[in-house]
Parts: sequence; C-alpha cells; structure tokens
Amino acid sequence: MCDKRIEDMNTDELLELLVKAQRDKVEKMLNAQKESIKEKIEPKKEKAEEAIKSMLSLVFSPGVQGHFVKAGIEFLSGVEEIIKNAPMPDSVRENVCKACDLKDKVKDAVGDIGKQKTKDKKMKKIEVE
Repeated sequence: MCDKRIEDMNTDELLELLVKAQRDKVEKMLNAQKESIKEKIEPKKEKAEEAIKSMLSLVFSPGVQGHFVKAGIEFLSGVEEIIKNAPMPDSVRENVCKACDLKDKVKDAVGDIGKQKTKDKKMKKIEVE
C-alpha cells in the first residue's frame, strides 16, 4: 500500500493511511474527552450513592421495620377473624388455629419494637412447633 501513489489508492486505503498518520492525535483527543467525562460524572455518582444510602437507612431503620411488623400482625389479625367466622370443617379450623397461634407468638416476641429507642434491644426467640 505504501508503494502506491495517493491518486491510485481507493477510499479504504486512503482512510487506513490517514488513521495511521493521525492515530496519536486521535487517541489524545479521546483520552482528554474520557477524562473530562469522568470529572463531570464523579460528583454526580457520589451524590447518587449518598442518596441511596440515606434512603436505605430510612427504610431499614428499626422504628420503620417495627411499624411494618406491626402492620403485618394487624393484617394477620384481620385474616384470623375472617377465618374464625368462615364456614369450614373442624379439622381445617384446627390447622388454621395453629397458624394463628404462631401469629400470637410473633406478636409477643416483637412487643413494642416500634417504640424502641435503642438498637440493642432484641426480640425474644420465637419457638415454632
């Protein structure tokens, strides 16, 4: 390809020759753009990470989790009332009541977790039969 005159080269050969001649300049320009983009993105990335950490700490705080547990227990209490009043055979009712007893054990173990002021208070161990 180097033996040919420029006038005799096709488009692909001309492009290849141009790229070889200008490669260093193109690489410097691309690296400069890459660094510029990194400089612009880094502060935004840090800000996003801070926002995510803040949101997760809010959602997973013991107080919020305590309220979620209490809401779940309240829901189960409602389901229990429906089951108590629903027509069903006694054998089914006995098995359902075992599940209701588990709900009561969870409720006792949780206690007033939503009102806890310190993180060192632990829930009681729940024994499941």
